Amino acid sequence: MKKSVELKKELETLRNEITSLKDSGKIEEAHAKLNNLKDLENRIKEAETEEALTVMNKGNKSPLGTNEEMDVNRIYNKVLLGKSITEEEKQFLNAAGTPGQVEATDGKGGYLVPTEQFNQIKELRRNKVELKVLCNVQPVKSLKGTMPIEKDGTGELIAFEELNEINKSDIDFAQVAYNVADYGDIIPISNTLLADETANLTDYIGKRFTKKAINTENKKIVAILKTLTPKPAADYTAINTALNVDLDPEISANAIIITNQTGFNFLDNLTDKQGRPLLDVNLQDTTQKIFKGRKIVVLKDNLLPMNTTKAPVFVGDLSEFITFFDREGLELALSTEAGFTKNATYIRAIERFDIKKVDADAMVYLELATK
Repeated sequence: MKKSVELKKELETLRNEITSLKDSGKIEEAHAKLNNLKDLENRIKEAETEEALTVMNKGNKSPLGTNEEMDVNRIYNKVLLGKSITEEEKQFLNAAGTPGQVEATDGKGGYLVPTEQFNQIKELRRNKVELKVLCNVQPVKSLKGTMPIEKDGTGELIAFEELNEINKSDIDFAQVAYNVADYGDIIPISNTLLADETANLTDYIGKRFTKKAINTENKKIVAILKTLTPKPAADYTAINTALNVDLDPEISANAIIITNQTGFNFLDNLTDKQGRPLLDVNLQDTTQKIFKGRKIVVLKDNLLPMNTTKAPVFVGDLSEFITFFDREGLELALSTEAGFTKNATYIRAIERFDIKKVDADAMVYLELATK
C-alpha cells in the first residue's frame, strides 16, 4: 500500500475524532488536535509528491529496442526547436498525446504541448487560488459555438404519451454563445538552456505561464461577478440571509463565499457570544476556513478591491453562475529574431478560452460594512 494512502486513512480517523469532540462540546480538545491534522496533511503532500515523481520518472521514458530509451521532453524540445526527428520518435511523440500542428491558427505555426507535459503544467496550478476550477468548465473543440442551457430550474418532466406531440412551450432552453480568444505570453529563454535537449522546458515555461494565466482568468471571472448589483450588508448576518433566502436551496447547498483579504480578516476576527470564532477550520483542508459549512475563497485586495470600508462578498455557486469554455491545450512557438542581441530565444505560449455568465440568480453580491 502506498504511504500516502495509509496516511490518508490516519487523517480520516483524526478528522472523525475532531468532529466527535466538537459535537460533544469539547472545543479546546478539538482545537488541540488541529496541529496533528495539519502535520498529517503536510506529510501526505510530501508522500504524494514523492510518489508522483517516481511515476513521472518511469512514465517519461519508454523502452526502445534493448538498450535505448526515448524521452518525451527531449523529443518535444527537438520539435519545438525545428530539429528533425526520426519516424520512430514521431510515432512515440504521437503516442504520448501530441496533436501536432495546431488547427485553426493559420500562420502561427505553433505546436501543442504533449498531454503528459500539459498535465505537469496543470499540476503547477494546484496550490494557487484558481477561480476557474470553481466554474463549470466546458471543454470545446471549436473556436465558436453555442451551448444550450435550461432557462428555468422549476421545470418538470414531460409525460410522453403515444402519438402525442410535445408543445414547443414545454421545451424551455436558451442558447449561450461562446467565442474563444487567444491569451498568451512571450517568455525569454537563454540559448544555453535551449541547446540542452534534455532540459525540462515544460517546467521552466509552465511556472511563468501558469501564474499569468491564473491572474488573467481570475480577473475576467471577477469582472463578471461585479456585473451583479451589490446589496448593502450591515453585518455578517446578511450572508446568512443570502444563503437561507436569496439563493435557491439547491444553489445554497453547494454555495461558496468569495471575498478579499480585508473582508476575510474582518470575518475571521468575529466571535459569538461565547467567544468562539465565527469561522470554523475546514477539516478537509486546515489551511482554509468555512462559514456555515461553506468554503471561503480569499482573493487579493488589488484583484477584488474595497469600496471605502465595505468589503465585497459573493455568495453562491460559481459553477451555476459561470461557464468557462476551455479550448484545452497550450500552444508553443518560438522566435530567435527578437532576442538576437541578448543571446536568447523568445517562446510564445498561448491558451484559449471564453467565459460567460449563465445563471445570474446563482450568486449574490454583498458589500459588507467592516467599520
